[in-house]
Amino acid sequence: MKIDSKPQYAPGISEFIDKVNSVYPPDSYKKDVSIQRALYSELGEAFPVPEVTDVSSRDVIVPHFNVEKKMRIYTPKNIKKDGILVYIRGGGFVLGNLETHDKLVAELCSNTGLVTIAADFRMSPESKFPSALEDCYDIINYISLNKEALNLKGNIVLCGESSGANMIVSLCMLCRDRNGPLISGQALISPLLDFHRWKHGGEDAPLLTGGEMEFYTSCYANQDELTNVFVSPLINGKFHNLPPAYIMGAEVDSLLIDSVEYHNRLQENNIQSELVIEKGLKHAAVRARGVSPDVHDSWIRFCKKAYDLTC
Repeated sequence: MKIDSKPQYAPGISEFIDKVNSVYPPDSYKKDVSIQRALYSELGEAFPVPEVTDVSSRDVIVPHFNVEKKMRIYTPKNIKKDGILVYIRGGGFVLGNLETHDKLVAELCSNTGLVTIAADFRMSPESKFPSALEDCYDIINYISLNKEALNLKGNIVLCGESSGANMIVSLCMLCRDRNGPLISGQALISPLLDFHRWKHGGEDAPLLTGGEMEFYTSCYANQDELTNVFVSPLINGKFHNLPPAYIMGAEVDSLLIDSVEYHNRLQENNIQSELVIEKGLKHAAVRARGVSPDVHDSWIRFCKKAYDLTC
């Protein structure tokens, strides 16, 4: 998707991009993965947000053969209603961990008043497709089967951004095809849904260059897997009997086309879907919620829609 060389950013976004580039330069993908991960972790410190004081959290190990799987359960001080949000983070399948997204998920919990769970998973390139996807499936299945033991109630809604949103779409299809956990909704931010389109990079966009896309693609899946329905859902995916969706797209994002196409495919299959294209925002912009009023407002909208999907 063609990105204007001089896009009209929302207030605060231009400064946000400059700050990100100073901490995590556009060519960082050329460095060793361990260095990339360290730089990515520093981004959280570069954009401080107020502490969430009305939420507690605890880590839970999910038993599953010899692979340790972990999730973090966030509980609001005042639970508004039954319902479970499961957040699957972005980071190109390569970057991030429970700590890099801790404050974001705590905010989601606080803003919705719902129990919220962050799923951890194995990372690429050390563990390529389908490792991360199967980890997330196992966590969701464990949640579904152990609600009483975990003190959880209500419907499950999957939430996440970018590569995490990719896995959410695949997880919704997996749960349907395997007669697995019932998913009541999917709340997506800037989903990446067609790796084949981006395997050779693509149009550069702020904070997501063609070089980065090519790198993440090669890390996550082998070339002969890029058309796999659970890697690139838009290529061969079947979208019948999927849960309702809220899709937050960003105007200044080369991946916006994936959001638009997925929304259209859902509607073609009579699946309820709402697509909101946030003006002047860049890819997976939620990290800028503390410096851009527009991002803050879009994040609050996202939280409300996630809440609504649990009904």
